[in-house]
Amino acid sequence: MRLLITGANGHLGIRLIRRINETRPNDEVVAIVRSEKAAAALRQEGLEVNIRVVSYTDSAGINLAGQGAEVIIHLVGIIKESAANTFEMAHQKTSAALVEANLDASHIVTLGILGSEHSSDNSCFVSRAASDAILQAGPIPTTVIRVPMVLGPGDYASRALAKNGASGLALCFRSSSLEQPIYSMDVVDAIMSAVSLIPADRIIELAGPESLTRKALIERAGRLLVNRPTVLSLPIALGYSLAWVLEKTSSNPPITRAMLGVLDHDDAINTRAATNLLGLTLTPLDEMLRNVLTD
Repeated sequence: MRLLITGANGHLGIRLIRRINETRPNDEVVAIVRSEKAAAALRQEGLEVNIRVVSYTDSAGINLAGQGAEVIIHLVGIIKESAANTFEMAHQKTSAALVEANLDASHIVTLGILGSEHSSDNSCFVSRAASDAILQAGPIPTTVIRVPMVLGPGDYASRALAKNGASGLALCFRSSSLEQPIYSMDVVDAIMSAVSLIPADRIIELAGPESLTRKALIERAGRLLVNRPTVLSLPIALGYSLAWVLEKTSSNPPITRAMLGVLDHDDAINTRAATNLLGLTLTPLDEMLRNVLTD
């Protein structure tokens, strides 16, 4: 099989390509990245992959790179926008370009975010829902796998959790917010399974095996790090006020109101339908935390 992967230089993309190389060595992987810098970083991973530098909004370039691809895996997405890279640019425009590339693939598999709905008051969720709809309105059947916080070795979310777990005093906004983190390799396995599904327009909601409060997650991480952090919950309104100020004073703020809203989303779903469809066994939370916090 020939696979086309967009956004292939992220943590998930690299892990996915490595898993394909290991378990499906006869598959050909074509990876689209948007800069020579990203291409150089991907080459350093030592993977069997054909790397193409193409803008994610360049439908003609995507068409050329994707000739002969049987399945497209679309991994482009952000949770924090800036003046140079808005949600519309990262989501709707890249999905539209993929549709306009008019490739002969039989199936698209893409990652989304739990909470993505057209009716949401969060601009990131609305943008992701619109992006998913663009793909599913196109001629190629599209499977959308929506996930919450993904934890993997060296990832930003894992580093932040490790820092809080090792702290004496951990500060967080709305510590009662529900988290249902999923292990990065479970997401990789979900994508691999989805590639083999009968092509159809579907949305799969997938998360980790446990939903717990942010406070409980930090304390759980602390126990694995032989620490007992005191978790101080800050009002979420304070976070939104701070994000508003940063948005007004910076073209690329470190946190935005939309990003905070995504991170604050309560995740508590039943995963049985998704795991049955994908034939997936989820990594237990404590094992997940050991893998990402103590590497």
